[in-house]
Amino acid sequence: MTLDQWRKNKGHSYKSLAAMLGASHATVVRRWCMPFADDNRMIPAPKFMMRILDLTRGEVQPNDFYIQ
Repeated sequence: MTLDQWRKNKGHSYKSLAAMLGASHATVVRRWCMPFADDNRMIPAPKFMMRILDLTRGEVQPNDFYIQ
């Protein structure tokens, strides 16, 4: 499951998700949630990957940020 799918399923905004993950701004989280083909898409740093894994209780895995 992608982070964006998880975010939408749980009803979180980019801003609220950024706060839960300790990200500096909602724009950072929005870039993590962009489609694979978007040039502005970013992959979270390892410390955020661990926070995402914990927050989502494993529903969003590190490999979900890569094209499969």
